[in-house]
Amino acid sequence: MPRVDIYWWRKYQARKRGRELLLGAQKLLRMHRDILEPRQVNGLKGLCADLSLALAENRPHLIVELSGKLEKELARAFPERSGSGWRENIEVLLVAAIVAMAIRSFFIQPFKIPTGSMQPTLYGLYPVENYNPRTPFPQRVADTLFLGKWPTDQHAPLLRGALNYLGWLIFGTWPGDGKCIMRGDHIFVDRFTYHFRRPQRGDVIVFETNEVKDLPESYRNKFYIKRLIGIGGDKIQINPPHVLVNGSILDSRPAFRRIYSCQNGYNGYVIPDFPPAKYFRTPADVYTVPPDEFFVLGDNSRSSLDGRFWGSFPRRSLIGRAIVVYWPFSERFGLIN
Repeated sequence: MPRVDIYWWRKYQARKRGRELLLGAQKLLRMHRDILEPRQVNGLKGLCADLSLALAENRPHLIVELSGKLEKELARAFPERSGSGWRENIEVLLVAAIVAMAIRSFFIQPFKIPTGSMQPTLYGLYPVENYNPRTPFPQRVADTLFLGKWPTDQHAPLLRGALNYLGWLIFGTWPGDGKCIMRGDHIFVDRFTYHFRRPQRGDVIVFETNEVKDLPESYRNKFYIKRLIGIGGDKIQINPPHVLVNGSILDSRPAFRRIYSCQNGYNGYVIPDFPPAKYFRTPADVYTVPPDEFFVLGDNSRSSLDGRFWGSFPRRSLIGRAIVVYWPFSERFGLIN
């Protein structure tokens, strides 16, 4: 049976403890040297230098001796106070909150799709027919995990009548008792990329509605998500099921071909009869996008309050590009195209 070298293990532990103590002492000095007296700073710096040399020369006995002295000096310089653990935890939480806010403000921001204007590319709220509160427990768990459905969310009364349904859904509101009918897709929006390149036709973008001139006041101060169709100077026409930009059918992305196919839930781009679109009454109507503005449409053209009704919006209202569906784990999970 091999013999264990106890002395070697003790030397290893001494070196490990010495290195950790040295790193901790150097960190404390960098953070708090402004509140220490000069003699304390010099004493700690001297012990750190001696311990660093002993570690470099691999002198275990000296490492143990200097580690003990450094610990005592640190205890005198930084006496333990009541609540110090709480303060450290609060500092960590504050730093984490600042980092999270910075990421949210400048890089990636989460959003939730509230309406069905981008279906079937992205899902928002939609009615659930024949809801059965006695759904088996395993199915309820699976629906929650993979489809984002919660049994307690599905108890708003459904309205009858095609006109009411169409009118309310177009304007992004579902009447009832004000409670959720079904959770929409949760997405991440890239706020960073557009600082370095211009938005491209076909991008799915998020923008604020504050400066949309022809949008009713009750729909201001909101975030909309639509597909970018035109940029400043473009001439837009809708000839169902196609959208034309500068006289040519826009098909720069596979997404447009899916929409034009009128299959798998897509219906192409339409000119709505009720309520009438302000800027597109016939296929011959042309809308010219003002300079430094964007024109957008929803993929679910039959139920989308978009540029057909209120024109374009200024570049400064742009939030960013929708890139990923991160919840629920459905067939739409992953990159948005």
